[in-house]
Amino acid sequence: MKFILALVILAGFSATICYAQGKNKDIQDAANLAVKKFTWDIRTEAKGSIMFLDVPYDHNGATEYLTMTVAKNKSVARPVFISVIIPSNINQTNGVFISFAKTVKNSAGEFEVQIEKGQTARLNFEKCDDNDCTARMVDCYVNDKESHKRVDVLNGFLKYDHVMFLFLYKDGSHKSVSVPLFSFKAQFKALQ
Repeated sequence: MKFILALVILAGFSATICYAQGKNKDIQDAANLAVKKFTWDIRTEAKGSIMFLDVPYDHNGATEYLTMTVAKNKSVARPVFISVIIPSNINQTNGVFISFAKTVKNSAGEFEVQIEKGQTARLNFEKCDDNDCTARMVDCYVNDKESHKRVDVLNGFLKYDHVMFLFLYKDGSHKSVSVPLFSFKAQFKALQ
């Protein structure tokens, strides 16, 4: 009887270990996918580097891309600019809103994204054509004309866990795109 009880306990323990290992593998696979999806492409020239990241998102069943570009001279600590490029099928007069967020643990012990107050600003488009609209943050600052505040975007990229972009479509719908910043922090530091 003790032998059978020990066998049942051992079988249950083995099943739990297999489940936990399977769950850990799923978590590891998800982490690997996130690293691959949010790893910036870097092109280095004699004078500096350009970092690119294309972030896919869904709009009406089709995949569209938000592209971020960071241009950095080797001789200067701050990037020359950060740009955001999105398809031009949006309400162009509203521009795009940028905000930063941290990952926090809520009272239930679950992780959630929390937007930082006072870090939201409107980016006006520098140019729009038939395909894309580009907003450029020279010296990595945004001067929000409505709130009269200056947001240090580079500091936000290095301090917070996510950068978030919100834009409106011509039909009144909106899209929010959140980009984790873990890979930017590591890759940008390597450019220094």
